[in-house]
Amino acid sequence: MPDLSDFDEHLAPKRHRVLFFDIESAPMITHLWDLRADYVNPDMIIRPSFFLCWAAKWSDSDEVIAERLTGKEAKADDDSRIVAKLADLVREADYICAHNGDRFDLPKLNARIAVHSLPPLGSVKTIDTLKLARSGFKFASNRLGELAAALGIDGKFPTSFDLWRRCMAGDVPALKEMDAYCRQDVLVLEQVFAALRPYAKSLPRLVDAGQFGQRCCPSCGSAELTELDKPYRTNASTYKRFRCGSCGRECRHRRQADVPKLEMRPI
Repeated sequence: MPDLSDFDEHLAPKRHRVLFFDIESAPMITHLWDLRADYVNPDMIIRPSFFLCWAAKWSDSDEVIAERLTGKEAKADDDSRIVAKLADLVREADYICAHNGDRFDLPKLNARIAVHSLPPLGSVKTIDTLKLARSGFKFASNRLGELAAALGIDGKFPTSFDLWRRCMAGDVPALKEMDAYCRQDVLVLEQVFAALRPYAKSLPRLVDAGQFGQRCCPSCGSAELTELDKPYRTNASTYKRFRCGSCGRECRHRRQADVPKLEMRPI
């Protein structure tokens, strides 16, 4: 039985740090026989894809962190500096969140890390807002900008392919514009996640209950929990159900056998 003599009823829970991030990559340049070609032989690649810039934001900070290539780096396809800096942030995160991150952003980052012989990321826990949107909702479109518009969030900056073309040529004003575009995407990403969170299925616990357990929301750590009339039932038992007054997500309690305290669990 743990010592409860110094138990603090209002002990603040530890919130996991989520890193919201987005990358912008240069497209590959290839030879094509036909505009409708659906396969490109690797021998036909002239210039492979590389990072132009990235932006990131911690869940517990208002600051947007970003790095972009210099004109010289863009002309040389040299993204080693900015890849290394993003990799360092990802290693610090408890969770990373990106839109289509499981299929694009994280594999793309891993590829560039390997190209530059940088240390591997190790174990990375992810939240993919595209998967959240597809698994529990039926929006007209699951693209980030369309999701933002449907949810009443100020969306992505308008752009065109010409911006990517100018960035690849090392045009500094274009790289600055791409940086602003990427920063806005990260802000939109975080807001879309917050809007989906109350309704999304199978979100991970983003709060550590601590040594004694806390009566707090497992998604955001708020103590503003309201018990609902309808309980939560499993095949084995019945539990009290709560709704968070801060993030809106529902949770239920789990009574620990050796601690006279309730620990909230996500549902």
